[in-house]
Amino acid sequence: MVLSETGKRKHTRKPKLLSKYLEKTKIDEMLEKARSDNKRNYLILLTLWRTGIRNSELINLKKRDIKEDELTIRQGKGHKDRIVPLDPHLSDLLQYHTAKIPLDDRVFPLTSAQIRNISHRYQSKDEVVKPHTFRHSFAVHCLKHGMNLRCLQKILGHNDLATTAVYLDLIAKDIKEDYQKIQW
Repeated sequence: MVLSETGKRKHTRKPKLLSKYLEKTKIDEMLEKARSDNKRNYLILLTLWRTGIRNSELINLKKRDIKEDELTIRQGKGHKDRIVPLDPHLSDLLQYHTAKIPLDDRVFPLTSAQIRNISHRYQSKDEVVKPHTFRHSFAVHCLKHGMNLRCLQKILGHNDLATTAVYLDLIAKDIKEDYQKIQW
């Protein structure tokens, strides 16, 4: 804590740490293990990976929130709704998975700890993978493939663009490589 010029306490912010993320090859390995073991677990991990939604948002996702090409995340962090795009493959799997459940039922009626255990179950021995790791990996993957930072901000549900911009630090090497490709 630091005192300001007026003598009042002034809280200093801790610097943001760079987030842990997995490369696509590692994610693909985890998904393949899950796919051959348990279809529901595969769908859970695939949903986290391809949407970037939070663990709590996955748990609260209801059938009525799934449309053909998007998810509606209701009352996410900050108590605001947002739309998250869906790729056709994930959309088809979610539609199939929810075909026989009522509209207001949760898609994955599990606890946060159960989702965490699922992500741990398929991790490699040298890594600790949490559900939030998929969110970080999603963000880095999107930026590496040219997604606009503002668009990513909207998908992730960040209020402040600076929160999303933290992921740019994780792709600094790629930025340098891209810069070298420019013809001057």
